[in-house]
Amino acid sequence: MLAIVLIVILAILAAAAKTIDLRRKRNAEAVHVQSLLSDALLRERGLAGLAVIPTAHAPLWRGSPVVIEVSGIVPSKDHRETVLQLVNAEAARIRPDVRVEDLLVVGPVVPAAS
Repeated sequence: MLAIVLIVILAILAAAAKTIDLRRKRNAEAVHVQSLLSDALLRERGLAGLAVIPTAHAPLWRGSPVVIEVSGIVPSKDHRETVLQLVNAEAARIRPDVRVEDLLVVGPVVPAAS
Protein backbone atom coordinates (compact mmCIF):
# COMPACT_ATOMS: atom_id res chain seq x y z
CA MET A 1 0.00 0.00 0.00
CA LEU A 2 2.86 2.38 0.86
CA ALA A 3 4.48 1.72 -2.52
CA ILE A 4 1.26 2.67 -4.35
CA VAL A 5 0.97 5.91 -2.38
CA LEU A 6 4.59 6.79 -3.20
CA ILE A 7 4.04 6.08 -6.89
CA VAL A 8 0.93 8.28 -6.94
CA ILE A 9 2.79 11.11 -5.17
CA LEU A 10 5.69 10.84 -7.65
CA ALA A 11 3.26 10.91 -10.58
CA ILE A 12 1.57 14.03 -9.21
CA LEU A 13 4.95 15.74 -8.72
CA ALA A 14 6.03 14.81 -12.25
CA ALA A 15 2.79 16.18 -13.72
CA ALA A 16 3.15 19.42 -11.74
CA ALA A 17 6.76 19.85 -12.90
CA LYS A 18 5.75 19.23 -16.52
CA THR A 19 2.94 21.79 -16.26
CA ILE A 20 5.26 24.42 -14.74
CA ASP A 21 7.83 23.81 -17.47
CA LEU A 22 5.18 24.08 -20.19
CA ARG A 23 3.88 27.35 -18.70
CA ARG A 24 7.43 28.75 -18.63
CA LYS A 25 8.00 27.82 -22.29
CA ARG A 26 4.68 29.32 -23.41
CA ASN A 27 5.42 32.55 -21.51
CA ALA A 28 8.82 32.73 -23.20
CA GLU A 29 7.12 32.31 -26.60
CA ALA A 30 4.70 35.13 -25.77
CA VAL A 31 7.53 37.45 -24.73
CA HIS A 32 9.38 36.67 -27.96
CA VAL A 33 6.33 37.45 -30.13
CA GLN A 34 5.66 40.61 -28.13
CA SER A 35 9.23 41.88 -28.56
CA LEU A 36 9.21 41.23 -32.32
CA LEU A 37 5.94 43.15 -32.69
CA SER A 38 7.22 46.05 -30.58
CA ASP A 39 10.34 46.24 -32.75
CA ALA A 40 8.21 46.25 -35.91
CA LEU A 41 6.11 49.12 -34.57
CA LEU A 42 9.23 51.12 -33.68
CA ARG A 43 10.71 50.59 -37.16
CA GLU A 44 7.60 51.97 -38.89
CA ARG A 45 8.21 55.67 -39.56
CA GLY A 46 4.73 57.06 -39.02
CA LEU A 47 4.12 55.02 -35.86
CA ALA A 48 7.38 55.41 -33.96
CA GLY A 49 6.15 58.22 -31.71
CA LEU A 50 2.85 56.61 -30.77
CA ALA A 51 2.31 54.88 -27.44
CA VAL A 52 1.03 51.61 -28.91
CA ILE A 53 1.72 48.49 -26.90
CA PRO A 54 1.31 44.94 -28.18
CA THR A 55 0.87 42.46 -25.33
CA ALA A 56 1.05 38.75 -26.13
CA HIS A 57 -0.60 35.99 -24.11
CA ALA A 58 0.13 32.33 -24.85
CA PRO A 59 -2.37 29.86 -23.38
CA LEU A 60 -0.99 26.80 -21.65
CA TRP A 61 -2.25 24.36 -24.28
CA ARG A 62 -0.28 24.18 -27.51
CA GLY A 63 -3.30 24.07 -29.84
CA SER A 64 -4.63 27.40 -28.59
CA PRO A 65 -3.69 30.55 -30.53
CA VAL A 66 -1.46 33.24 -29.12
CA VAL A 67 -3.58 36.31 -28.30
CA ILE A 68 -2.07 39.72 -28.99
CA GLU A 69 -3.76 42.72 -27.41
CA VAL A 70 -2.88 45.97 -29.17
CA SER A 71 -3.57 48.90 -26.85
CA GLY A 72 -2.79 52.59 -26.78
CA ILE A 73 -3.96 55.92 -28.14
CA VAL A 74 -3.69 56.82 -31.83
CA PRO A 75 -4.51 60.21 -33.36
CA SER A 76 -6.75 59.00 -36.20
CA LYS A 77 -8.62 56.06 -37.67
CA ASP A 78 -6.00 55.88 -40.41
CA HIS A 79 -3.27 55.38 -37.80
CA ARG A 80 -5.43 52.73 -36.15
CA GLU A 81 -5.79 50.82 -39.41
CA THR A 82 -2.08 51.13 -40.15
CA VAL A 83 -1.16 49.79 -36.71
CA LEU A 84 -3.58 46.87 -36.98
CA GLN A 85 -2.44 45.99 -40.50
CA LEU A 86 1.20 46.03 -39.43
CA VAL A 87 0.57 43.95 -36.31
CA ASN A 88 -1.55 41.42 -38.23
CA ALA A 89 1.07 41.10 -41.00
CA GLU A 90 3.99 40.74 -38.57
CA ALA A 91 2.10 38.33 -36.33
CA ALA A 92 1.15 36.12 -39.28
CA ARG A 93 4.78 36.13 -40.41
CA ILE A 94 5.98 35.10 -36.95
CA ARG A 95 3.40 32.37 -36.27
CA PRO A 96 0.29 31.19 -38.06
CA ASP A 97 -1.85 30.74 -34.93
CA VAL A 98 -2.28 34.32 -33.76
CA ARG A 99 -5.40 36.25 -32.81
CA VAL A 100 -5.13 40.05 -32.62
CA GLU A 101 -7.47 41.98 -30.32
CA ASP A 102 -7.94 45.67 -31.04
CA LEU A 103 -7.92 47.76 -27.85
CA LEU A 104 -6.75 50.96 -29.56
CA VAL A 105 -8.45 54.26 -28.78
CA VAL A 106 -8.66 57.13 -31.25
CA GLY A 107 -8.07 60.36 -29.40
CA PRO A 108 -5.66 63.19 -28.77
CA VAL A 109 -2.09 62.05 -28.29
CA VAL A 110 -0.43 63.77 -25.36
CA PRO A 111 3.29 64.38 -25.92
CA ALA A 112 5.63 62.84 -23.35
CA ALA A 113 6.95 65.17 -20.66
CA SER A 114 10.65 65.94 -20.97
